[in-house]
Amino acid sequence: MQRSAVTATLPRSHLGAQPKSQPARAAVTLRWHELRRLIGLTTAALAVVSGLVLVWPAMFVVAILAFGIAGDATLALRSGRRSVEPTLVADISFTGFVMILSGVPPVAVGVTIAYFVLVIAVLGRSNYSWIVGLYAVMVGAVVSFAPLLFGIEEPVIQRSLAAGIIVVAVFGGSTIAMAKEFSVVRRRGNESTGRRIEIASAISDASRVLVADDDPAALAKAVQSIREVLGSSVVFVERNIEDPDLGTCAVVIDRSAEAGYIHPSVERASKVPWSSMPGARAHLEGGAPFFYRVEEARGSVGDRGGEAGLQVEVNIPIMMNREWVGVIGAGDYDSQRVWVADDLVLLRTLAGLTAAFWQRAEDAKVRDSLIGSLDGRLRFEEALARSSRALLGESSADLDPALDAIGLAAKVDEVVVTRTIADEHGEPVAEVLASWSPVGMTPGVAPGSTTAYADMPVVRDQIQRGEAAVAHDVHRRITAGIEVNGAWFGSVEFMREGNPHGWSQRTFAFIRTIADMLGAFYERAENRSRLEASLAQKDQLIASVSHELRTPLTAVVGLAEELMSPDQVFTNDDRMQILTVIADESKEMADLVEDLLVAARTQNGDIPVFPERVDLSLLARYVRSHISIPDTVDLTIDDVASVAFADPVRVRQVIRNLLTNAFRYGGRRVAVTFGVDGDAAYVEVHDDGSGIEPEDRAAIFEPYSRASVGSTHKNSVGLGLTLSKRLAELMSGSLAYVEGSGCTFRLVVPRPPVVPDNRSEDVSGDLSEGVEV
Repeated sequence: MQRSAVTATLPRSHLGAQPKSQPARAAVTLRWHELRRLIGLTTAALAVVSGLVLVWPAMFVVAILAFGIAGDATLALRSGRRSVEPTLVADISFTGFVMILSGVPPVAVGVTIAYFVLVIAVLGRSNYSWIVGLYAVMVGAVVSFAPLLFGIEEPVIQRSLAAGIIVVAVFGGSTIAMAKEFSVVRRRGNESTGRRIEIASAISDASRVLVADDDPAALAKAVQSIREVLGSSVVFVERNIEDPDLGTCAVVIDRSAEAGYIHPSVERASKVPWSSMPGARAHLEGGAPFFYRVEEARGSVGDRGGEAGLQVEVNIPIMMNREWVGVIGAGDYDSQRVWVADDLVLLRTLAGLTAAFWQRAEDAKVRDSLIGSLDGRLRFEEALARSSRALLGESSADLDPALDAIGLAAKVDEVVVTRTIADEHGEPVAEVLASWSPVGMTPGVAPGSTTAYADMPVVRDQIQRGEAAVAHDVHRRITAGIEVNGAWFGSVEFMREGNPHGWSQRTFAFIRTIADMLGAFYERAENRSRLEASLAQKDQLIASVSHELRTPLTAVVGLAEELMSPDQVFTNDDRMQILTVIADESKEMADLVEDLLVAARTQNGDIPVFPERVDLSLLARYVRSHISIPDTVDLTIDDVASVAFADPVRVRQVIRNLLTNAFRYGGRRVAVTFGVDGDAAYVEVHDDGSGIEPEDRAAIFEPYSRASVGSTHKNSVGLGLTLSKRLAELMSGSLAYVEGSGCTFRLVVPRPPVVPDNRSEDVSGDLSEGVEV
C-alpha cells in the first residue's frame, strides 16, 4: 500500500505548521521589510491626500518616492534579502530628500532619525553599521539647517505642520512597532532557548540511562524524562513480535503517562496486530513517522480513541540494522494538540537511543552466551565424565557421586531419580530411588516416597513420547524419562527454585544424556542380576545333572559289576530282574540327555517340528508303556480319542515330562484327560498333590527353576517344563498351569484341518516306530 494512498483520506491537522527555526535578527529583518512596505504605502497615501487638500505639488513627488520604497520592500520580502546597510542608506537618502522638499519641522526630523538609529541598533551586523547611523544623523542635521544652507524658503505653516504630522505619525509609529517586534522576537528566542535546554537535558538523561548505565529500569526512566519535556499525555515504546495467529504485532514494552486515566491499549504488555493498521505499518516500515494511527485504528482491535482515549498520536519507527523493530509513540487526550518539529526531533532521538539500548542488550546476550557457552560446555563435559565413571565404571553401584556431579553442573537445587511402579489399582506411580541437593539444603523428597502420574498427566504424556517435560509450580522442573531394555523404567528430574531464566537448550540436552546414562546404569544392573541368577541356576544345573546321572549310573555300574563277578551266582529270574533295572536306569539317563540336547537346540532355534494328524490318547498310552511308574502312584488315562494336528515325537516328549513331573512332586493319584476347546485339542495331566504356590508359578517355566519342594522329593534338572513349553509353542500351541485343586498342566495343540467326508485317515499314526520320547 502506497503511503500517499493511505494518508490521502486522513486529516492533516496533527502536524503544526512550524516554520524553520530562525535567528532573532533574521526574523526582525523580515518584519522590518514588511514595516518598510507599510511605511511606503502609508506615506504615499498621506502625501497624495495632502497634495490634493493643500494644493501642494511637492507632495506628489513624495508619494512617488514612497511608492518606490514600498516596491523595494516587496522585492526584498520575495527574494529573502538579508542585507540591511545598503537598504538603510537608500532609505535615509530618500527620506532626507523628502523632508527637505516638504520642509518638516525639527521635531519630525528627530523622530525620523530616532527610527533609523533604532533600526541600525537592532539589525546592524557589524561595527560598520554605525557609520550608517552617523550618516543618518548627518542627514538629519542637513535637513534641519537646509533653509540656511541652501537658501530654501520655509513653507507656509499649514504645509509644514501637515508634513510634520505625517512624518511623526509614520516614523513614530514605525519606531514603536519595531521596538515591540524586537521585544517579542527576543522573548520567543529566550523561550526557544529554554525549551532547547530542556530538550537537551532530557536527551542527555535518556542517553545516560539507555547507553551508559546498566539499569534494568533504564527504558522507563528515559520515557518518563522525554514525556515530561514533550508535555504529552502519554509516551510509550512498542516492540514488534511474531504471533502465530495474529502475525506481526506491536506489544507495549514500557510507557509513561500523566496522572489519571490510562487507556488500556497503552498499558504494558498490551498487544495490537499491525494487520489492523496497514497504513501505519507501511509508513513505519519505510522509516517515516505516522500521525494518523488514532484515525486508522478506529473501530478495529487496535482502537485507542473514543471519549476517554487518545485523540492525537504520532509514531516514530525504531530501526535496528535497517529493520523496523518497534515504535516510539506519543499521544494526547487533547484533540487540539499538534506536533511541532521539536517534538519529532525529541521522539526520533528517543527512538535512536532505544534502538541502541536494545542492540546493546542483544550484544550482551550474545557475549554472555558465548562466555556462558564455553563455561557451560566445560562444566557439562566434566560432569558427564564424572557421571560416566560413577555410573558405568566396573564397580559402580552408588548413585551419589554421579548425582553430585550432575547437580553441580546443571546448577540446580535438586536432582531426583524415580522408578515407575504400579499402585494397587494398576496405575503408574513414580517412586523415588535417589535424590540430591547441594550442601546445606535438604532434598524435598525422600527415597521411597511416591507421586501418582495421574496428578502429572502432561509430564507423563511428554515422557512417554520421549520428550523432556517442563512443569511450573512453586518451583520449576524439567523431567526426562529413563528407558531400560526399550521400556519406560522411570525418570530423572531437575528442580530449580524460581528459575526466572527458564531452561537452556544445553540443559535439555544434558538431562536427556543423563537419562540415557541412568538407563544404561539400571539396564546393566538388571543384566547383572539376571547373569548372577543364570550363573546360580547353571551351578544348580550342574549339581542336579551330576546327581541325576550319578544315581542311575551308580545303579547301572553296581549291578553290572555284580553280574560280572565270578563269585556271584544268579538264577535266571535274578539275572532278568537286574537287567531290567539296568535298562530302566539307562533309559532314565537317556531321557535326561535327550532333554538337555533338545533344550540346547530350541534355544538356538534349529529344532524342526513335523505336525501331522495324531490321537493324543494313543500318544499318552504309548508314553505310559515306555516309562517307569512308581509303585506308589496310581496312573489313569481316559480312554477317549482326541484328534490333534501336532508332531507326535514332541507331543510324547511333553507328556513324558509332565508325567515325570507329577510322579516326582505330585500326589498318589495321577490322571491324564483330554478335551477340545474351539479349534484346539488339549491334554491335561493332573495329580492330587499340594499344587504350586502362587509365588512360584511365575518361575516354573524359567530354565533351571523349580518350585519349592520338600527334602523328601527327588532333585531334578529343572528343564522339563521349560523344554515342554518351548516345544508346545513350536507346534503353535501352549503349555500352562491350571489353577485348582492339586496340580494340573494343560498342553494345547491345534486340531487337524477339515478333510472331505469321502476320505478316511488312520489317526493312530505309526506308534510302533522306534522314536525316542
